[in-house]
Amino acid sequence: MRKVSLAFVAVVLLLLPSALIAQTQNIVFVNLQKVMLESEKGKEAKNAMTGEFEKVKKDLENKQSELQKMKDAIEKQSATITPEARAEKEKQYQAKTKDYQRIYNDYQTELQQKDSEFTQKILKELEDVVKTIGERDKHTIIIEKSQALFLSPSIDITNKVINLYNETAKKKTNKK
Repeated sequence: MRKVSLAFVAVVLLLLPSALIAQTQNIVFVNLQKVMLESEKGKEAKNAMTGEFEKVKKDLENKQSELQKMKDAIEKQSATITPEARAEKEKQYQAKTKDYQRIYNDYQTELQQKDSEFTQKILKELEDVVKTIGERDKHTIIIEKSQALFLSPSIDITNKVINLYNETAKKKTNKK
C-alpha cells in the first residue's frame, strides 16, 4: 500500500511541471473567414469579384436571349420551311447551345481562378499579420477557428487581426 502511495506521489510530482507549463501557454484563435469578409482588402476583393460576376452574368444573359430568339424563330417557321431547312436551323441552334455551355464553363472556371487568386493573396498577407500579433503579444499558438471543436470567445483575436490588417494595408497604400 505504501509503495502505491509513493508511486502516486512520484507521478503527481512528475506531472506537476508539465501542468504548470500548459497553464502558461498562451493559445488563441483567429477566424480567417470573418477576416476575409470584414477587412478592407477582403471587401475590396469581394467587390471586385461581384463586378466580374455581373459582367459575366450580363454577357451570358445576352447569349441566352439570342438562343431563345433562335429557338422561337425555328418554332414559328417550322410549318413554312422544308424539313431540310428546319434540320439545318436546329443544327445551328445546337451548335450555338454548345458554344453557350462552353462559354459558361469557361467563365465559371475563370471566376473560380480569380477568387482563388484573391484569397491566396489575402491569406499570404494575413499570415504576416498573424505572425506579427503572435510575436508582439507573445502567443504560443494561434489556430484557425475552423480547425477546432471548441474555443472560448475570450481567446478570439479576430478583431485584432482585422484592425492590424487594415492598418497595414493603409500604410502600404500611403507609401505608394
